[in-house]
Amino acid sequence: MKRLEQLPEVAARQLGGLEATPKILAKAKLQAAEQLASRKGAPVWRPALAVCCALVLCVGAALWTLDTGGAPGVTPVPTQNVMDSHSAGDGTEPTAQPQTRTLGDVPAGSISMSAGSASSARTLFAESKGASFPLITMNGATYRLLQSPSGISRSLLGTELGQVSEFNVEPALGSGGMVSNIVARGETVYAISGMSGALLAANVEGSLRVFQRVSYAGTAIIGSETLADTLCDPADVEWMELSGYGRVANVETAQSLMQTLVDYADYQGTGMNGTGSLLIGLKNGLTMQLLVADECVSACGTWSCPDFFEAFLVAVKGQ
Repeated sequence: MKRLEQLPEVAARQLGGLEATPKILAKAKLQAAEQLASRKGAPVWRPALAVCCALVLCVGAALWTLDTGGAPGVTPVPTQNVMDSHSAGDGTEPTAQPQTRTLGDVPAGSISMSAGSASSARTLFAESKGASFPLITMNGATYRLLQSPSGISRSLLGTELGQVSEFNVEPALGSGGMVSNIVARGETVYAISGMSGALLAANVEGSLRVFQRVSYAGTAIIGSETLADTLCDPADVEWMELSGYGRVANVETAQSLMQTLVDYADYQGTGMNGTGSLLIGLKNGLTMQLLVADECVSACGTWSCPDFFEAFLVAVKGQ
C-alpha cells in the first residue's frame, strides 16, 4: 500500500488536472437532492394512490346500484333494524314485548277479585285523584266511591239525603254541608235502600254510583257509633271472601260470621289501612269491602276482632 503522504500526488496524477469548479459542485448537489426526494416520496404516494383508487371504485359501484336497482341477476336483500336496546346495567337479554290490551279489549264482567291476593285490597275502592280519593262528605261522615259496580238500578235507591252543596277538589277544606270532589254541585244524594249509614248513591258522569262509609281527615265514627252503624245488617249478607283464607258461600255461615264481626270488634282508631281484603257480598247484588291487617279490619276506622278471623278459618275448613 502506498504511503499516505503520497496521496495528494497520486490524486493529482489520476485526475489529470481536473478542477472542481462551482458549476460542477452545484450540479452534484442538485442530483443528490433529486435522488433523496425520489426515495422519500415513493413510500408515501403509493399507498395514498391505492386508497384513492379504491374509494373511486366504491362510489362508482354505489351510484351504479342505485341507478339500476341492483346488480343484474342479484335479488336485493331487504334491510331491517337489527339494533337491540338494553337498560343501563341490565345484563339480561331483551325479550319481546307482550301485546298490550286496552280497556276496550276486556269483556264486561271479566275482571274479578280472588282470595289470597293482596292487591284485592285496592280493587274495590276507587283510587285517589290528587290529594283525596273520590268522596262525598255529609254531616261529618265520609263516603268513598267504589269502582265496582260502574252503575246501579234506581230500584236500589232509598230516601233522598239532599243535594251536593259544594264541589271542591279539596273536600277537607269545604265550607260545610254536603261536599264532593266527584259529584257535581246540585246532584241529589240517595241512601241505598236498607243501608243507611253504610252506603250512598249519587250520579257521577251520567251513572248512579255507590259510595261506602270510610275514614277521612282523621275522622271515622261519630259520637257513639259502632262498627254495625257503618256496615250492613248481618241479615243482608249472602257471602264473604277473605284474602288468604278463602270464600264462605253458605248464606247462614256468612251471616253468622258477620254477626261475630259486629258483636266483638273493638275500635282501635281512625286509620284505614291493610294489605288484605274482606269482601262482603250483599243480597241486593252489591259488595262492600274492608281492608285487613293483623286480625284487624278497617274502612270507617280500624277494628280489632281476632274472634272473627278464628271463626272464618273454622268455617272455611268445614266447607
